[in-house]
Amino acid sequence: MASTSDSTPVNAAVEQLLRNPEDNLEAISETADLFKALATPSRLKMLLVLAHGEATVTHIVESTELSQPLVSQHLKFLRGLHLVGVNRIGREAYYSLKDDHVAHIILDALAHTIEGHEH
Repeated sequence: MASTSDSTPVNAAVEQLLRNPEDNLEAISETADLFKALATPSRLKMLLVLAHGEATVTHIVESTELSQPLVSQHLKFLRGLHLVGVNRIGREAYYSLKDDHVAHIILDALAHTIEGHEH
């Protein structure tokens, strides 16, 4: 497996992108959209809740202290970016992260921030 200069493992597709970023501007654009999604404290709080597992809108509202309309609006946005999925059971909707990559990005960024404040 290839790696970046700081020994972060990457797959072959990412290695190719690192060598020739102009070859896949769509992937770069979608990655920028991911960072835009993570750029608001409200969405970041919601994604942290979902990093623990599936949650209903009610649970997300209670955990984040955000309003229900705002949570619903953000969930729609996050679903549009394919970061969050929904599993409907009866009348209840359970939201979850589509994959663990998003949780890793958030947790790595938080660790970076916290460690930066300790030095």
